[in-house]
Amino acid sequence: MKNLEIKGFAPNSLVDWDGKVSAVIFLAGCNFRCKFCSNKDLVLESEKINPIPFENIIKYLEKNKDFIDGVVITGGEPCMHKGLTNLCRIIKEIGFKVKIDTNGSYPGMLQELLDKRLVDFIAMDIKTCFEKYKSVVNTNTEVDLEKIKKSIEIVTKFPDYEFRTTLFPEITKQDLLEVARYLKEKNANRAFFIQQFRPDECLDEEAEKIKPYTKAELECFGEDIKGYFEKFGIRNA
Repeated sequence: MKNLEIKGFAPNSLVDWDGKVSAVIFLAGCNFRCKFCSNKDLVLESEKINPIPFENIIKYLEKNKDFIDGVVITGGEPCMHKGLTNLCRIIKEIGFKVKIDTNGSYPGMLQELLDKRLVDFIAMDIKTCFEKYKSVVNTNTEVDLEKIKKSIEIVTKFPDYEFRTTLFPEITKQDLLEVARYLKEKNANRAFFIQQFRPDECLDEEAEKIKPYTKAELECFGEDIKGYFEKFGIRNA
């Protein structure tokens, strides 16, 4: 497929789309360098990963229509790829629902996917409160927070969506409360999940030395913010 290389494929997953059996497509590359990212090969050394022929994936999907509910496209950051719309279109034409995982820094692509009705579910990561974004995503340049805010607005217009934050221990309860209050204020409060940080195979090896929050601490965080959302949960605790 032009403008797109698939660098990973999971034939079936029970954890990437709540309530669905999904196939997962991994696209390489990302504009962020989050220390706690667990897909460092896709972000930093994707040229060393052999691409997977899209034709093979199509054959698998067509053969397993009765078993697979939908297809998740993740990364890396899938929205940085110009070929994403064509990928989604082909998957939809086969008859599958499509979910996209995104960091929200490409609102133009999200708007195009929305306008063309190519995606059924969006999961957007909100890394932390806006004041600490640059530090957490670990970029050399300033983060365009207006793009993040615009993406939040666009995501709420998709058929279904969720926001989520991985609780790397640099992120405090106060940071999380600021995120929750902002989403509530913007009527972007349908669903929010906090995710446990796992100190394994991190993009930054120093992050692997950091002790994650305990399950009890995550639950404490959750008690303070769950009232802001229609649906709230804690994952991988």
